Amino acid sequence: MDDDEPRVDRDDERPLHVQIQEILRHEIRDRLSPGSSLPTEAELQQRFGVSRSVVRQALASLASLGIISRQRGRGSVVTAEPVLHRHVDRAGGLREQAEQRGQQLRTHVLSVERATAPEPARAVLGTSEAWKIERVRYLEGTPVIFMRTLVPHARFPHFTAELLEGASLLGLMREHGCIPSGGPRQVQAVPADQDLARALDVSIGEPLLLLEGVTRDEHGDGLESFSVWHRAGTVFDVDAHVTSEPAAVASQDDVRRLRLLAQELHSTLAQLDANAP
Repeated sequence: MDDDEPRVDRDDERPLHVQIQEILRHEIRDRLSPGSSLPTEAELQQRFGVSRSVVRQALASLASLGIISRQRGRGSVVTAEPVLHRHVDRAGGLREQAEQRGQQLRTHVLSVERATAPEPARAVLGTSEAWKIERVRYLEGTPVIFMRTLVPHARFPHFTAELLEGASLLGLMREHGCIPSGGPRQVQAVPADQDLARALDVSIGEPLLLLEGVTRDEHGDGLESFSVWHRAGTVFDVDAHVTSEPAAVASQDDVRRLRLLAQELHSTLAQLDANAP
């Protein structure tokens, strides 16, 4: 055994199969490309000094997360990371967009806590008393989105982590009598800091796509101010329309906003291409 290879710690409270699963997951992320084969069960058993049943539990966990597939004659093979498509000009409905592509998107709530909204979120929400909600969204078992959302506490005093787990935030707002109508958004490429890297299982400094914006109700009142970080596999789809009637454009502000969005998307793609391995 290579002295530099990570080993299981029998004094660790975590089960051995969980430790092995985490070690292999990091090695797959850092060293292996899609289609690569993992060592055989016998080789892993010898490397970690555990029974074959423990190795099989670890591999089964990786398979359930969609990180590997078990193929007859090839053993365990690294799968390609799923690609998330989302319409940047739509508010909500991301789960439905994934389902239309035959994918499963799951949301896990990390925390729901009272917070003081900073500017400019305070101006959007009309109050400094807010809920700060942090969630991770998984596509086919892979963490692809980290979300941090601020919503006015007075309008949604009943929000809890249990209520939000696996639910649509905008859907819950509708159930509470608030009708989301949308709002401005902007996209930029940013590096992953330590917390984002941990939440999305990426390396520190890896490029992420940050979508920031607000959602207002039909009366123009702020329902949420959000920051959403996406792994680099995300594709933002924009449904553009060509018109021969310039007067049909609602306003010059709309034109400037769309041009800015196009420039930001072009810059984001260029930065991702430059940072691609």
